[in-house]
Amino acid sequence: MRRSWIPLLLLLAVFLAFVGTAVGAAQSLDDLVRRDAQRSSALRTQTDLQRLLTLLVDIETGVRGFIITGQRPFLQPYEAARHDLDQTYGDVRKRLVEVGTSEAQLQRLDGFLEERLAQVESNIARREREGPVVMRDLASYADGKRLMDQLRYEIEELQRVQQWRIAEADQATRAVQQHTLELTRLLPGVGLLALVLALVALTREQRRRDRAETALREANANLERLVGERTSALSRALGRIQGFAVELDRGVEEERRRLAREVHDQIGQVGTAMKMLVVALRNKLKPKVEPLVDELQGMADETIRVARHIAAALRPPLLDELGLEAATEHYLQQLGRQSGLATRLGLPDAGLLTPEQASQLFRIIQEACTNVLRHAQARTLTIEGEPVEVDGREGFRLDIIDDGRGPGDTRADASGLRNMRERAALADGSFEFGPAPGRGTRVRVWLPLAGQHDNNDHNDNRKAAPAPASP
Repeated sequence: MRRSWIPLLLLLAVFLAFVGTAVGAAQSLDDLVRRDAQRSSALRTQTDLQRLLTLLVDIETGVRGFIITGQRPFLQPYEAARHDLDQTYGDVRKRLVEVGTSEAQLQRLDGFLEERLAQVESNIARREREGPVVMRDLASYADGKRLMDQLRYEIEELQRVQQWRIAEADQATRAVQQHTLELTRLLPGVGLLALVLALVALTREQRRRDRAETALREANANLERLVGERTSALSRALGRIQGFAVELDRGVEEERRRLAREVHDQIGQVGTAMKMLVVALRNKLKPKVEPLVDELQGMADETIRVARHIAAALRPPLLDELGLEAATEHYLQQLGRQSGLATRLGLPDAGLLTPEQASQLFRIIQEACTNVLRHAQARTLTIEGEPVEVDGREGFRLDIIDDGRGPGDTRADASGLRNMRERAALADGSFEFGPAPGRGTRVRVWLPLAGQHDNNDHNDNRKAAPAPASP
């Protein structure tokens, strides 16, 4: 009688072990499916957020091209992105609500997006109504940049949340897998039959897991392909934006040159004519002395001086006429007279630079010298440049070194450093800021040099370019 119960008990134990294993496997599979759905949802949300950011960049690119050129074809990227934006944002917002994103964060994103779109439409209308004068509205540009930075920050925050959900799903999946593995190890204890049944169950579970992993790998491959395509599109968009930035900077310099010429031709000539009239008036009144005549001559001299100062500040004539070294030497002479700072200059090979590179380096020198006067408490300033080879590329290296108190706790994103870094990037170069050997601060800029033939062309163009002469 006892023997008859042993097989039954073993069968019951095997059955219970099988049932327990089957239940655990089913629960694990359900959990895996649920976590995989969570991960897929987070990946889709990340993709849609990236799509939203791409559309915003396309809108920014199209509007900027239209504002610069005033031609309607440049609005095609804007119109295409604007057409897809509402549907994309609606899908993104729906998914964000489903995953429990806070209402405050969604309202911030809504507000920034509505405000930016309204500002873009206003800029288009102003460009059509007011013409190229809109490009000089720096406040509108700064406000648009601020809104885009806020939108990027909000979207990146939402993407980080989705990445956290993906990591959480992966961790939970690993925990479920570990639990399933521990459960399957209990089967050998109930006998040979339980071991066989456990191996069968484990084989089935392994096959299911392999299918799930294969599907997951395929999904990951598709996602990586999509991310690669988006990254390539973003890289192309970044290249176009950098091109627009170069053109914009070139336009600013041309406008500075034109304004300097206008100041010289108008205000300078008016001052000169006024001075000639005063001299004639004094000769006519001789020997009588009239104080008002002296005052008028002083005003004429001040007008000529102010015109010369404004023209030089807008675009130093020496930069176009004699090149970077002469313009920098003149600037340092004025700087030394005003501040008492001892300066040294060595730019014997600056003629290898193109006119645009020389212009960018001169602006960087002005910004660096301003920072030295404001913060460095230095007594001497040295500016040196020479051709050097970096990573197999021929280039021109410029060092600006002072003997002041050093960089200290200067922020890397400070306005002056950011301006110099951006100007170096516009010229396809690099920028470094740090302590100088010994003491003080060193600013180092490296710009690539073009071929000798291109250099000659650039030099000829520089000599032929019109530039304002001193009044």
